Amino acid sequence: MINYNPETVSTDFDEVDRLYFEELSFERVMDIYELEHAQDVVVSVGGQLPQNIALKLQQAGAKILGTNPEDIDKAEDRHKFSSILDSINVDQPAWKELTSIAEAEEFANEVGYPVLVRPSYVLSGAAMSVIRSKDELASKLSNAAQVSSDYPVVISKFIEGAQEIDIDAVASQGKVLVHAVSAHVENAD
Repeated sequence: MINYNPETVSTDFDEVDRLYFEELSFERVMDIYELEHAQDVVVSVGGQLPQNIALKLQQAGAKILGTNPEDIDKAEDRHKFSSILDSINVDQPAWKELTSIAEAEEFANEVGYPVLVRPSYVLSGAAMSVIRSKDELASKLSNAAQVSSDYPVVISKFIEGAQEIDIDAVASQGKVLVHAVSAHVENAD
């Protein structure tokens, strides 16, 4: 097990043969993968950081157990995910992937404020913001996030008073083994 936070494994220290207190980066994981002559890697129990490097690990030859990193990428890349929803006719607020502040302002004016700004591959919605004005949008995109063709953001119309519902499932060979549906206590605003 590789973990940079001793507190998260303090109660389960005896669950693994070896525990590495190292950063969860592509380089450190590959170093340990090669040192241990590992056969597989599990990325599903480390939060956002391992998800962010899963595709790169697979491309470097590491065998990833569980969800295929290409599917993780489809879920984490906001443009890919929204495109998939569009392709299967799942309703969602108007959205667009944008690479400049001018494009973002034009889109926000078209759909009306408030809008939701979401970079891809962020920790539990960190850097995600509800923006209520042109000035706030310009400030957010110029100060808090680099917006360019290399770092696009997805902006969508924010629906006030909406209820957020999560659906999680574990499946094997196309059959759902366990699932959970949960509604957030507070509205999504």
